[in-house]
Amino acid sequence: MPPKISICIACCNEEAKIEYALKSAKACSWCNELLVYDSGSTDRTVEIARKYADRIEFHKWIDYSTSKKNMTHGAINDWVFILDADEEISPCLAQEIADLPGKTFCGHSVMIMPRRNFLLGKYVRSWDPDYQNRLIDRKRVYWPKRSIHDERKPTEGSKLLLKKHLIHNRAVDDFSDYFDGLRYEHRINLMAQELFERGKRTSFLNLFFRPFLTFLKYYILKKGILDGSFGLLIAQKAMVSVQLKYAKLWHLQQHENNKGHSHDTSKSNGCDSNI
Repeated sequence: MPPKISICIACCNEEAKIEYALKSAKACSWCNELLVYDSGSTDRTVEIARKYADRIEFHKWIDYSTSKKNMTHGAINDWVFILDADEEISPCLAQEIADLPGKTFCGHSVMIMPRRNFLLGKYVRSWDPDYQNRLIDRKRVYWPKRSIHDERKPTEGSKLLLKKHLIHNRAVDDFSDYFDGLRYEHRINLMAQELFERGKRTSFLNLFFRPFLTFLKYYILKKGILDGSFGLLIAQKAMVSVQLKYAKLWHLQQHENNKGHSHDTSKSNGCDSNI
């Protein structure tokens, strides 16, 4: 049987979705602590969380990795399941974890599971398997610095791939996520900034080919075409996301180049003035 596990949920203004996450967490037989980590909700999120959570902590949001790392260190158990407020632990995933022998937890420090995504109330076939590393031994992992898409890697033990799935965003069936321009812009900027800080640079060929290849990936290779108009919408959004991400990266490069050019010019002018 598994050791004692804390389920930790980070949230801010998630009143429309968080109850599904909370209910799925409380249904897990191996969960002996449900911790909610709120970063300034102004809606009914905290009120709803109080019905289910063992503890609620309030902290200012820093970034994806740092805030979630801090959240896990506030749990009472070393084994922690990191659950987003718009996700659910499926009954089959909960049972798969419950059936794991104790020695499995000794030999592994990160457990990965696939995630089924929903958008506009529909299952997104072309995003599968969307692996997530959510069940961790916090004392045997490290957190690479990332601006988005936080991850954990083992320092001891190894990774274990589970078969059953998380559920993402099933609770909302409107167009709010698809057309959420402010959040979309925020994520695009973060992803481009992350690429830039890692030394990645773009080119004409990237700007020209990557969006088109992304469309083919999600519509043809990952079988979005089988979902008709919905699959087309998903592939188109993926294509636009990549185009905007690399456009933002291009902009960051231009700014870097302009700064370097200005610096060289000022040095040259300084030398000239001494002649």
